Amino acid sequence: MRTILKLLRFLTPFFWEICLSILLGIATISAGIGLLGTSAFLIASAALHPSIAELQVAIVGVRFFGISRAGFRYLERLVSHSVNLRVLSRLREWFYHQVESSPPAELHTRKSGDLLNRVMGDLEILENFYVRVVSPVVVALVVAAGVSLFIGAFDDALGMILAAGLAVNGILLPILSILITRPLAKKMLEMRSDLSSRTVEWLQGLEELQSSNAQDRWSDGILDKGKEGGRWQTRIATLNGINSGLGLFILNLTLLGLLWFAIPLVTQGVLSGVSLAVILLMGMAGFESVANLPQAAVMLNSSLEAAKRIFELGGMKQEIRVYDPLPESWQSTSVEIKDLCFEYEQGENFELKDISLTLLPGKQLALVGPSGSGKTSLVNLILQLWRPQEGSISLGKLDSRIIDPYQVRSHFAVISQSTTLFSASLRENLLLADPGADDQKLMQALKLAELEDWLNRLPQGLDTWLGDQGFRLSGGERQRVSIARALLQDRPYLLLDEPVENLDAITANKIMSTLFNLFKDRGVLFITHDFSWLDQMDEILLLQNGSIVERGTYQDLVNLDGRFSELLNLQKQSLA
Repeated sequence: MRTILKLLRFLTPFFWEICLSILLGIATISAGIGLLGTSAFLIASAALHPSIAELQVAIVGVRFFGISRAGFRYLERLVSHSVNLRVLSRLREWFYHQVESSPPAELHTRKSGDLLNRVMGDLEILENFYVRVVSPVVVALVVAAGVSLFIGAFDDALGMILAAGLAVNGILLPILSILITRPLAKKMLEMRSDLSSRTVEWLQGLEELQSSNAQDRWSDGILDKGKEGGRWQTRIATLNGINSGLGLFILNLTLLGLLWFAIPLVTQGVLSGVSLAVILLMGMAGFESVANLPQAAVMLNSSLEAAKRIFELGGMKQEIRVYDPLPESWQSTSVEIKDLCFEYEQGENFELKDISLTLLPGKQLALVGPSGSGKTSLVNLILQLWRPQEGSISLGKLDSRIIDPYQVRSHFAVISQSTTLFSASLRENLLLADPGADDQKLMQALKLAELEDWLNRLPQGLDTWLGDQGFRLSGGERQRVSIARALLQDRPYLLLDEPVENLDAITANKIMSTLFNLFKDRGVLFITHDFSWLDQMDEILLLQNGSIVERGTYQDLVNLDGRFSELLNLQKQSLA
């Protein structure tokens, strides 16, 4: 019910247009009932050979209802689809704002294919919510009540029989459809999301899959998932067919009931034979109003499941906060972490425990340790992509939680293991770091990132299109573009998370020397598995199982002859 109310809120700005659309829908079906009723009256009366003057009203009525039905139907479609498209546009805008304002950690855990399916598939399903769910129900209630009252004016029993048939077709069958198709709708949406995620992953990783000759296995998995979806669609289509058959059966059963009770009334002279034809055909036409309700019930299940997935992302939205302006004299003179503890989900073991460190301008700090020890998590916490459960992170003596996250991040240049590139030119991807940079500054950054020769080989230079997520670039080239972007940013702190992992040793040494020289007066936090540059660090922190187990200068840790020395010796042996 809560989901339905949320969906209905999107309709409130279009209330009067929706009312007009519903009125036109009622007029359309009423015109169809009137057309069959007047046609039955005209044909049955004409069989008795009356004067043509007695048939004039019926003839005009047939013409009026026949023409007006087409006009009302056209206007109803025009208004309803206009409303529907604008509601869908409003939903898309709302969803975009939800994605934009959702916690980065929430989006980080979601597959891009799943988000794509929510944007495309789930919102397309919600496109049918008004046209095929809301409007048909209101129209059916009004028309069914009206035609039942009209037939009931001839005889109460006839009106009750028609109302019962309409109720079975318009209430019981939809309820049955809802109960049966609810699990099917959920399975169908889950399958579509999984299929979308698999397809996106397959396309993005096709080069790697082909290099390992695993593309056929992945494509077979996608085909199997598609066949599974086809089976679910077949089940839903079968249920729709059964609903249609049951609806037709109930219609005919209702007409037999009307005949059963009306014929004695004709023989008794209570009803005329002409009225009998009118009652039957108008009753049959009245079922048009409820014929689509079982299908509406199926669409309701699909719409609700799609809406839950859409609103689920909205439920993860960060609390809207208004941050106080910072004092004019404030400067980010340090990054200080005190007794920090962090876990991804409540009840899990801490990913980080009792972490304390201080990063100052001109200080070069290294984090080392085995994979999964929490090094990257610490960087994400500093950038406020996650929030710690305990402890604090201060920026310039101010708790970072009272500072706008975007302002916090504006103090850090980041080179991470995974580089995000957009489907745009090289120039546009670089200008994300410094929108005011001219070509000379861009080319200087590329030169420092050891990309000058590569730039000269590009067919259109800085205007060369990089492809979807930079697929035209190798892993090393992508990494160096990320380094160039960091060089373009004038930030007091530099966060390096395995910055040269994809580069050859010679290029990696050149770039690391460049970074340390250019940022020697900045605060540098360097995450690495490679101990080659650690002798240049002012302090080294060794993380293990989320805790700092050793800390000190390079020489201090070597002399300690502890875990750091053990890891250092292992690396030397592997390189020997």
